[in-house]
Amino acid sequence: MLIKPITNLQRTVLLLVVFSAFLPLLRVQLTQSLNYTFLLWNMFLAVIPFMFAEYAKRLDITKTKKSHLIILIFAWLFFLPNAPYIITDFIHFKPESKMAWFDLFMLFVNASTGTLLGLLSIVSFYDIVCVKWNKKIAQNFSIVVFFLCGFGIYLGRFLRFNSWDVLFSPLDLVKESILSFQESTAWYITFGFGFLLWILFSVVKRSKINI
Repeated sequence: MLIKPITNLQRTVLLLVVFSAFLPLLRVQLTQSLNYTFLLWNMFLAVIPFMFAEYAKRLDITKTKKSHLIILIFAWLFFLPNAPYIITDFIHFKPESKMAWFDLFMLFVNASTGTLLGLLSIVSFYDIVCVKWNKKIAQNFSIVVFFLCGFGIYLGRFLRFNSWDVLFSPLDLVKESILSFQESTAWYITFGFGFLLWILFSVVKRSKINI
């Protein structure tokens, strides 16, 4: 099978990801400190859901079995919260630092890039579900995804779970998830990020920009 050429979207996203990764590396060079190098790992994780979506877009959806597509969607969903999760990295910002303005810009670029990667992947899977099932199911699917993503961000930032804990610590993940329903912070984060993604998604879908 021939390798398909890179698209304009993929080329632009790659440029944005490289720029986002360049900033913490530049900070290391300027400060001789490894502070904020965690952004490199977080950006790597943020790229994964976008890669799942780009892979899915290259499939012949009408011929792909629903069971295979559902497995792909679940795999994508496990990694999706990693994309907008970078917004929460602002917690590491130190206004008293001599690099404060650089750090603020760096965090903004990485958070914006991560959120965009997640949003683009949601739009892609929304369109795929529309084709494979129907628009009504796709709308309900996207709403569920928004709030599951918000809850995933809570699990990552506050309970310190990772995507792979679904495989390696499933019982602990389920237990802590159920217990978190009693925490007001879990609801705030879930609905806060869920509504944010919903609004951004609506803006993209209602625009006539071909992404």
